[in-house]
Amino acid sequence: MKGFYKKIGVLFLALVLAGTVSGCGKGASSSQLEEKPSVYPFVNTLKEPADNALQAVEAPVLLEQIKEKAEQVNPEIVGWLQVPGTDIDQPVVQTYNNSKYMRLDYTGKYSFQGCYWVDYECRIGNRTTESRNTIIYGHNTAVVEDDPNGLDFAQLLRFADEDFATSHPYIFFSTGEEDMVWEIFAVLYTDTAFRYIDMIDSGIDTLVSEGKARSEFLYDVEIDPLNDKVLTLSTCTAKYGYVGGEARARFVVMARLVEEGQQLKPTVGLEKNPNIKAPRL
Repeated sequence: MKGFYKKIGVLFLALVLAGTVSGCGKGASSSQLEEKPSVYPFVNTLKEPADNALQAVEAPVLLEQIKEKAEQVNPEIVGWLQVPGTDIDQPVVQTYNNSKYMRLDYTGKYSFQGCYWVDYECRIGNRTTESRNTIIYGHNTAVVEDDPNGLDFAQLLRFADEDFATSHPYIFFSTGEEDMVWEIFAVLYTDTAFRYIDMIDSGIDTLVSEGKARSEFLYDVEIDPLNDKVLTLSTCTAKYGYVGGEARARFVVMARLVEEGQQLKPTVGLEKNPNIKAPRL
């Protein structure tokens, strides 16, 4: 009988050890192949207060550190981008083309993941002199899996999650001339036939209408296409596959410039778009 209980004890210990090993990380194997999800779930790895939705939103003061970085680190630093709920929080550069910083960090040193850069045709200044549409590019460093927990602009994909989008209404992009707040009104997957990169000072009405039509959500945010200024964050997405080794689609977040002194609300009203204008790829 003692031998019987001894065997039971050994078997139980083996099962415990097996369970421990199989659950210790992403490298755990499975006897069956799991189907790859079309959209990876958002996992908030950043610690936020449980009552985050109830807290007032306060705009950061970034102007002075932009000037300091431009003077001490790189004169091509023209702004600072901060996206709440992500670790996107660093200087933004601009130069004479859109390729120089593809594999350089904002200091000008080699970096495979690059940095964030403004389209070379955009004007950077204050709310009066800024281009009608300011476009900032960045790499989706987790593009193969479109993992919103990857680095850099991969984290923009968090805005495809309804709860995250609801509780993160603003983007903060400031220049060396003015601190500015931008209110999100569209998040979208799009084909490159939607030429938002050409709509910098004209065609803003088309930019806004197309952005809203393609948006994953209908935001309770009014846009005046005749007077409002827009911030467009753009990155690659593999959701619709590859052509010639390049991701076929783009993931884009659009926001409008908030008026000076406007009170910032902690959440935004939105609902799923029932008639999304899907990419044609």
